[in-house]
This record gives sequence, C-alpha cells and structure tokens, in this order.
Amino acid sequence: MPMLYAITHVFRSWKLFLALLIGITLASTFFAGIDIKANATARQALEQDLSQVYVDMIAGFPNMHPEDILNVTKDVAGLSGIAGVEAISTFDGLIGSEANGIFDYARTVGIQNHSHVYDGWLGRPKGIGENETYVLKDSSLAKRVAVGDIIPVNFSVYQYDGSPVFVALNLTVKGFAQLDDKSKSILLGYFSIPYYIGYTPPYRETDTLIVDWEKTMQRLHEMLYRLNPSSGQIRTNLLIYLNRNALISPWDIDTSINNIKVLQAQIQTRLPAGYYYPGYDFQGYSFQNNLDMVLTSFRSKSLRIQFTFTFLSLPIFFMAWYMGTTVSDVSFSLRRREIGLLSTKGFSRGQIQRIFLTETIMLGLLGGLLGVLLGFLLNPLFTQLRTEMFLNPQVISPYTLVSTVIFGVIIALLSTYSSAKRASRLPTVDALREYLPTEEMKPYKKRWPWVAFILGTYKLIIFTFGINVTVLLTKISMAGQNFILVIFIGLAVAIDYVLTYVGPLLFFWGATKLFIQGSLKFQELTTRAARFLGDLGALATKNVRRNPARSAAIAFLIALIISYGAQVTTQLASEQDFTTRRIYTQVGADLSVYVNFPNEAKDVSSMILANVSTSVENSTIEYSFGATSTGANYISVNIKAVQPESWLRVAYYEGDLFTGNNAEAAFKSLLTKKNAIILEKSVAKLLNLNVGDFIMLTIGNASKRMDVVGFFGPEAGDEQGTISQYWSFVSEELYKEVSSSVSVYNTRILLKLKPGESGTEVAENIRSLGLNTSRVDSFAEEYARSQSDVFTVGSLDAQRLGIVFAVLAASVGTALVSVVSMRERSREATIMSVKGLSYKQLVIMFLTENLAVVTFAVVLGIFVGFVAAYGNISATNSFMASTAIIKHRFIFQVDAILMLISCVALIFVSTILPILVISKGYVTKLERMVRLR
Repeated sequence: MPMLYAITHVFRSWKLFLALLIGITLASTFFAGIDIKANATARQALEQDLSQVYVDMIAGFPNMHPEDILNVTKDVAGLSGIAGVEAISTFDGLIGSEANGIFDYARTVGIQNHSHVYDGWLGRPKGIGENETYVLKDSSLAKRVAVGDIIPVNFSVYQYDGSPVFVALNLTVKGFAQLDDKSKSILLGYFSIPYYIGYTPPYRETDTLIVDWEKTMQRLHEMLYRLNPSSGQIRTNLLIYLNRNALISPWDIDTSINNIKVLQAQIQTRLPAGYYYPGYDFQGYSFQNNLDMVLTSFRSKSLRIQFTFTFLSLPIFFMAWYMGTTVSDVSFSLRRREIGLLSTKGFSRGQIQRIFLTETIMLGLLGGLLGVLLGFLLNPLFTQLRTEMFLNPQVISPYTLVSTVIFGVIIALLSTYSSAKRASRLPTVDALREYLPTEEMKPYKKRWPWVAFILGTYKLIIFTFGINVTVLLTKISMAGQNFILVIFIGLAVAIDYVLTYVGPLLFFWGATKLFIQGSLKFQELTTRAARFLGDLGALATKNVRRNPARSAAIAFLIALIISYGAQVTTQLASEQDFTTRRIYTQVGADLSVYVNFPNEAKDVSSMILANVSTSVENSTIEYSFGATSTGANYISVNIKAVQPESWLRVAYYEGDLFTGNNAEAAFKSLLTKKNAIILEKSVAKLLNLNVGDFIMLTIGNASKRMDVVGFFGPEAGDEQGTISQYWSFVSEELYKEVSSSVSVYNTRILLKLKPGESGTEVAENIRSLGLNTSRVDSFAEEYARSQSDVFTVGSLDAQRLGIVFAVLAASVGTALVSVVSMRERSREATIMSVKGLSYKQLVIMFLTENLAVVTFAVVLGIFVGFVAAYGNISATNSFMASTAIIKHRFIFQVDAILMLISCVALIFVSTILPILVISKGYVTKLERMVRLR
C-alpha cells in the first residue's frame, strides 16, 4: 500500500518532485563526470607513461650467430600480440688512421631495414649500402668528415689459442643522420627513458656510425663468430614492440599486466637458453620487460588519481546534500496538509515515513540514471574536449554506472530522511494547519553554532594574518623540548590542519544560525535597508521573520559555494602565476644557452646572433663562480658576473628581491664601480652588513674589498639558518680582472626574444648550429613541459569543473527553494493581489524579501573566500621558504574574475527569475485561483 501510494503520488505531483529530482540529477551528473574525468586522466597518464617507453621488451644477447638472430626474430614476430621485432647490434672500435689524422673511439650500430630508428630520421635514406655509414649529425665526428670520406674501423679479436687477429673495416660516409629524440634514444640504447637534450648519456654519443645490419653488420658478425664464437664484441639487442591497443586496457590494469606477462612467457620460450663454450662461462640472454614495470607502477598511480579526484569533489557532494536537505524541508513543509489527511485516513507514522522514503528511492534511482546519461553526453567537457572520447562507451565503466546510481539513492536518502522522519511525526492537528509558528531557538541549541562560529572565526583570523600555525608551533616545540608541550602542540597542529578545510564551513554555519535563524538582528538590518520602499519593505522584512531556518539554510548554501568559487579561482590563478614566474627564474630569460668554455662565450654569442638575429631583441652573458669571505667568518659566496645594462634588459628578475637599493640603482652602481657587489641577503645578515659597508672576498687568487651597494634574495631566506643558497652580483669588468685564476662553473648566454617569436623554434635553431654548448633552455619548452603532467593538470581541471557544478547546484537549489516557497505562498499572494497589489508591487516585495538574504550570503562568501585563499597562499609560501626563491602571490586574473562574476550573476538570476515568472502567474490567473481556493 505505501509503495503503491508513493508511485501514484510521484506521477500525480511530478512538479513538486521535479525540484528534488533536478538536484539529485545534478549531483549524480557531477559524480559520474568526476569518475569519467578520473578515468580519462588515468588513461592520459598511462598514455604519457607509455609514451616514455620506446621499446616494450628487450632481449639482450652477448654473442649469438647471425642466423640464430634472424630465426629468433622470425619466431617472436609470429606471436599474436607482437607488433614488430628488430635486431640492433653494436660494437666499439678505434676509428681513424695516420693518413687522415682521425683517431677516436666510435660506436658502430647496425640497424635493419624495418628499424624504428628510421621513423624519426629526417630525410630517411632509401637504404644503406654495404660498408656505407651515416654519421650522427651534430656529433664531433660529423664536423671532421665529409660525404665520401673513408672511416677505417679497427679492432682485434682473440682466438682460442689467445693470439690476436686485427680486423679492419673501411666505411664510406654516405651522409649525416638527423634523428628525433625517440629515434636517437633507440639508436643509443635508451629503450625506456626518453632522451632529453642536455642529458649526458652513459656512453659516448658524439661518435656514432650507423650501418645496415644485413649488408654490413651481419657479415662482420659472421666473420668474428668464426674466429671466436664467445668473443662478445658485438652485442645484439632484440627489440620487441607489442600491440598495445590489444593487450593494454586503461580500465583494467590487472588484466593488462597478466596479458603482458603471458606474452613474455611465450616470447621467452622461443629464445635460446644460452651457450656453453669450452673454457668459457655460460652465456645466456638478458630480458627486460619495460611495460610490466610501467603498468605495475601505474596501478598505484591510478588509485591515487581516484582518491585525489574524490577528495576534491567532497565539497561539491556536501553542497549537493545540503541543497537536497533544504529543498526537502521546503517540500515537506508544503505537504503538511497531505500528511494530516493521511493520518486521518489511518496511516501510521511508519507507513507515512515509508511512503516518503519509497518516493525518495525512486527519485534517487531516476536521478542516478539521468546522471549517468548526462555524464556520458557531457564527457567531452570532463575529458578536455578530446574528440576520441566523445560518446565513447569505454569512458563509463560498469563501476561508474552502478556507483552513480547508488550515489543518487544515497544522496536522496540523506537529503530527505530527516525531513521525512520529522514529517511523519508531525501531529495531525499541526499538519492540517496552514502555517506553523517559528519556534525560537532554545538556549542550549545555540551552543554548537557558537562553537562553530568561534572555530571558524579563529581560522579566518589566522588566514587574514597569513600565519602558518604548523611552522610556528613546530618551532616552539623544538625550542621547548617538553613532552607535554609537544603533545599539546601536536594536537593543536592537527586541529588547525582540519580547520584549514572546514573552518569556512563552520564559520558560515555558525554565522547563519546565530545571526539569521537565531536572532532578529539580520531582520532589523533588512528593515532599515528596505525603509525606502515604505510599506512594501516593512511587509517584506516581516516575511523574512516567518521562515528564519529556511533563510539561514539558503544563506549558508550560497555563502559556502561563492566562498569555494572565490577561493579556488584565486588559488588556481596564483598557482598558474607561480608556475610561470618559477620557470622564468629557472631559465633566466626567454632562452638561456650554456657554453662549455667561458672564453668562448662571446664568440658563441656572436654566432647565435648572426643566425637568429631576426628573432632576438637583446642578449647578455652570465659567468658564475665562487668566492669566500676573509676574516673570522669563512663564508662561501656564489657570484654572478654580468654586464649591468644588458642584464637588466634581458634577464628575468623580480624587483622585490632587491633591497637596500632598487635593482636599477644597484646595477648602475656596478657599472660605475668595479669593486661593487650586490650581496646575497643571508650573507649580509650573518655579517651584519648594510648598504655602504664593505666585505673582503677572496676571488681566485685575489683578495678584493667589495663595497655593498644592495642586497639580493627573499626575506624568507633570512630565517633558513643557511647561507649562500642564492647568489650575489658583480660586474663583468671585475670578472675580466680575475678570470685567469677563477674557476667558472657555469657560463650562460641569456636571450630576450622579440614579441611574437617562438621560443621553441629559436631554441631548435640554436641547437642545430652545432656550437660548443652543453644545453639550450627555453621558457616556452619548459612551460609546455610543466603543463604536460596529466595528474596535475587533471586535478586543476577537476577543481574548475567543481566550481561550475557547485554554482549550478547553488543556483538550482536557490531557484527550487524560491519556486517551492512561492508556491507555498500562493494563497497569500492571491489575497494581496485581491487587495490591490499590482504585479510590480508583488515582485518588489518578494525580491526585497529574498535578495536581502542572497546579497548578504554573496558578500560574506566572497570575503571569506578571498581571506581563505590569502591564508592558504601565505601558508604555502611558509612551507616553501627553504626551497624556492619565487613565492606565490595573491593575484586576480581576468579569467578568474570573470568566473566569479558569472557565479554571482547566476545566483542572482536563479533568485530573481522564479519570482518574476511565478508572480506573473499569480496576477494573470487570479480569478481562477480564487475560485479554486
């Protein structure tokens, strides 16, 4: 009976239940979307990890007959799941002769015609002939030979009797191989670690000769095998590439790992067990499964992604629950007469409660299913608009489907259980009354709101002053060395850490309960604000007093969500700004070129400018070396010697790092005074030096009296207890004077590009010049690399989506409560219309009544959101004091401001629009409504 009544009532009163259904659907959609986002992020993270694995499996053979290599290659290639197999053989030998004056050791690499090395070979050759070679471009050997030259390769082989046999191989230079990073990595033996420019390989990369495996390497290998089968001078790696799409599923890592291991076992059964040679040790093969290592590591990473995304979603789920609770309270209040009629018909309290819970479960199931559908349709939004993910059934796993429906039911039950229980226990007489008087809060009920308000206020004060309680109390604990004090401080740190997340929530809840629901102060302020409206304002403020609990709930919901949006948008903007500035500080300018020898820096700079002058606006050179202070305090000082004028034009610096004198004045002093120094702040503090004082430094073999003209370094560096973490500046003129006795550990050319120029392209052009440099850093490349971390970017995207759904939830909740509240007051509105109130007057009254609460909540939310963001940024800077010269800043970016304005506008629209529409309906249908009543 209760179930049948619940089903028929849902269909009969669908408009009433639509309010709660929309809220449940929205929450379920976000739940499904976050799960989709986590799955998509996990997939992208797996793709990123797999992209760093250039070869899936490697079987290494110290020495094997070439025919055996070909047979094994053919056998392994025939297995299901194998995408390709290739053999790469290498040997090292002395190249050159007295005739051509070239003497060096070179690595000769034999590749097959179908080798993946060719995939990234710019201008891939049609083939490499017998005894022909391609020299790796940009290597030192490439600068000494030309096309058509003969490169003799010489090495010796010891036969069984111990006598050496000298082998000579003359290779004709056919051309120069320009390879991309992946092909170069495979050629040089980096099968699972990407080759980045600037990394030093474990063996000499500079002299590498590429030959054809079948035409040159195989014949050489057969000859060496006849002389001594166990010589092992030619090492062969069998590179195995798998069909990853068939074997690996990002949705089922355990099965993927099992697939890889089964295939590995099949491969290993086709490899030779090894060889025994008379008088020699057993020689077998080595096997490396790179995919197994990546997938095993990814399993924990996938769980971490799920946990992180769920944690970031908790505020949204809380808001969804609270919104549902608010809507249910209003809905059940509207159904009081229905509850009374059910009681008069003989329904027990348990039956009434089961009716409501049955309705709730139905709505939860329907809302969960709709959430899955909307999450599926909106998956491009959650997957960064990746077209291959659009309407892809794989993005919604069975787990997503089931868990979303369960989530919808749970949210529905949590939102309505308390209201349903309270409604079922309502006395019949009270249920049949039109309105129930609002009870004043009893004194004991204010205890918890006061506790929440005090704790929240404490955390806001901590945020306002930017205090990092953890760092502060830890210092006190270390200074006190008292066991009881340590326990107390540990408890205080734990409470403060929890309040970092729930402090604003407690503040909002306490404030709304105390000053809206439990006090008339807010109503009095509203009355004063609405005084200019006359009688309409007085009537509106009286109506606010009618439902203080509902007003407090709406104020809490809106303030919390606006605060969340303000806090997250501000912190995301701060993090983006910090990333940009940190990378600029690390690179030093738009580009920095590291020169191997300081005395070549000016020549290298001239050659660079001669080739990329159309892209470069200015350049300067930095020389980094060390010095020590003389006297009682022996302190190491890191020094950068610069040309003051050009450095200020080119280098990236932040003015607040220079104190004592601003950067321009300090560097001007370096230009006019050769023995001037901009001293690192921590060194100056330790020696108690001020601007105008001097410091005695030993630079190389010289002792210099250096005049302090300014300080460099962050304020936090003064508290670190360490020195010389950063650097001091001197002029290039001083460096020239002491350069003969100074050991320079770093020389770099800084380049400032013209507006609109691509740092990536200019960096590649400089690398292609083949100059005597160790590496080229580009801000554009480093910034792009920082944005390629799928886990970090995915977490930031989840927070942005959280803002959108939180605001949508608040907007829908506000609109639904407005709609239900207006419907609840239909008779009151009708009576006022009959008494002569026009549509405009009705709208003014209802808007005054509602906008007072909404405006108060929005202002409070924005204020607390910014205070919390400022506090978190300050706390982050405290934690990073010993590791970063660049600190986070509290900034407002245009996109963050627009996001916040959009949030606030949507909240107001969701308040105003229902009032306009429903008030219009009251006026246009007045006569019919009076007759029905």
